[in-house]
Amino acid sequence: MSEKYQLIIFDLDGTLLDTSPGIYNSVRYAEKQMGFAPIPDEQLREFVGPPPKQMYMRKYGVDEETALAAVRWHREYGREKAVYEARVYPGMEDTLTALKDRHYQLAVATLKGQKIAERVLDNFHILRYFDAVTGMDDQETRTKCETIRLSVRKVGHCERVLMVGDSVYDCIGAAEAGVDFLAVTYGFGIQNDSDVVYPHVVGTAASPCEILSVIESVAL
Repeated sequence: MSEKYQLIIFDLDGTLLDTSPGIYNSVRYAEKQMGFAPIPDEQLREFVGPPPKQMYMRKYGVDEETALAAVRWHREYGREKAVYEARVYPGMEDTLTALKDRHYQLAVATLKGQKIAERVLDNFHILRYFDAVTGMDDQETRTKCETIRLSVRKVGHCERVLMVGDSVYDCIGAAEAGVDFLAVTYGFGIQNDSDVVYPHVVGTAASPCEILSVIESVAL
């Protein structure tokens, strides 16, 4: 029998909450402030998950300094408005409650700004479920792997850790951090089982309600 996970780490955007309206509006706000030509609407979803600095460099062809300036506007909108422009996925709070009832420790590892992440979780009344929250640092330098590792350190010694996320960035970050990965297919990056072929992927969940059963089945 496999040992039970001690710590379950969740991605935020596209995993715990549908934050896409706020992210899209943050991009449009940054575009306007920076004088960028707007990208097509269908490309906005690409901003859900990856580091925003990387996305501004890629999508607008700007250098790192200009991208960081855009990120500052992006974060400003996030702090003031985007924290309210989201929704918790149906069934997620029941899943978090069930995990806590079974004595799992829970954390969040996200590339959202640290303060924005804490505020949005608190605004939607789910911050209380988590033993640690790790977001992007003020210098915009953290990788997904680093947020996962920092989350583990904040919680304390955990021999068996699982990352739950909806994008290939979450999957790769988990692999680099040396933890298992559960892919959710209801978010924005991973749409089906064929999108995740890495050996450390323990399963997929098509809804928040399936997450607990997948986690518990791994230990059987």
